[in-house]
Amino acid sequence: MNQFRVLAKGPLLSYPSGMMPHLSYATCREAEIRGLFDTSGLCLEIGPSYNPILPKRDGFRVETIDHGDATELRAKYSKHTGVDVSRIEDVDHVWRGEPLSELVGCGRFDAVVASHVIEHTPDLLGFVKECEKTLAPGGRLVLAVPDRRRCFDFFRPASTTGAVLQAHHERRTRHTPGSAFDFLANFCTFAGRQGTGTAAAESFALSNPVTSAGRGCWAFTEAGDYRDCHAWVFTPSSFRLIASDLASIGATELKEESFWETPIFEFVTILSRAAAGCPLDRANLLVAAHREAAEPAAPQPELT
Repeated sequence: MNQFRVLAKGPLLSYPSGMMPHLSYATCREAEIRGLFDTSGLCLEIGPSYNPILPKRDGFRVETIDHGDATELRAKYSKHTGVDVSRIEDVDHVWRGEPLSELVGCGRFDAVVASHVIEHTPDLLGFVKECEKTLAPGGRLVLAVPDRRRCFDFFRPASTTGAVLQAHHERRTRHTPGSAFDFLANFCTFAGRQGTGTAAAESFALSNPVTSAGRGCWAFTEAGDYRDCHAWVFTPSSFRLIASDLASIGATELKEESFWETPIFEFVTILSRAAAGCPLDRANLLVAAHREAAEPAAPQPELT
């Protein structure tokens, strides 16, 4: 059995989250993210909706992709409390499910930015590969991704590389009924909020009865159109592990260039072809992901 032993390179690192590079968001989240990469070139922002990282009105050379044009998006979000629909800008490319590279062209962009998008993609690896095709030489993929430990996905287990590969093998363009059920049945809020900061929540409430999740599951099965949910769930180290695995097996040329935790329910990473990759080896990433899976301690159900 010795051939199945896993040896880490050097001592195992506990890698407490406080040691990971950290963004402060002290003044402006979007400005701090923009400061992490060169915004002077031609950029593509995927799904900016009403909260763009690279607003056209501020002079950035950016093309945008969204699931509807500006009129459709304003009509959709006008029903959402607290959303300023005046921040929705004209959409350059309306995405109807075709490959990204066919929609916007190959090798054009110095940066591709996707904030809270990758977790919605039925085929995560396919999405990354398509983003890679659109990048110019030296281009970067900039991702802001929800952290399961601090958002409504709190009670869902982290996704795995194997699941990502399976979805790509199946060429998924729709979410599975199982993903829909897990998303709906385990969706929770914390004192009415969908996310927490760095402090652990004291209580939670499930948003949907399990019977509703069951009906939603079958609705996803029967629907002919696209129905949205979070297909993928991450902690910082579980995401780094998947990204490292995909690069190591040659599934993508994009590797981790930089990685940051934040004071809200997300982390930020930059991937590029020229990057060296995550500084932690696979064994250490497994240890860190395993530790994060139990963080923080589960809050108590809210009294009803």
